[in-house]
Amino acid sequence: MTDALEILGDRYSLPVLRELMYGYHRFSDLAKLTGAPRTLLTGRLRRLEEAGVLTRTQYSQHPPRFEYHLTQAGIDLVPVILMLREWGERYTGDGARKAVFRHNCGAELHPTTVCGACQQQIRPGEFAVTRV
Repeated sequence: MTDALEILGDRYSLPVLRELMYGYHRFSDLAKLTGAPRTLLTGRLRRLEEAGVLTRTQYSQHPPRFEYHLTQAGIDLVPVILMLREWGERYTGDGARKAVFRHNCGAELHPTTVCGACQQQIRPGEFAVTRV
């Protein structure tokens, strides 16, 4: 967990990944939507690219402009981002919802963690830890 926080634990990394997840891929959009200063955003994007969480693709030669996309490692963070968003809306701030998420089935999305074998929701005390 500490290693993951080294990559994701600053103020702007998760908001950047959130916006990529929402479908915004251009630097200008990421800067506007996250509120990150441009020089700081450049460094965060570079660090996330080096960590294998996103890729950078040039879409304009003059001037050079880039788009950013989630890699498989970034896509694997989508459930984490959705759960953090829900937790944040429930337990921080004024409790006002910022957005409503719907699954493709039409139901409002409330992500949970389930066992891959039995599909039961995972709750504290219902699993064992074996340190290796």
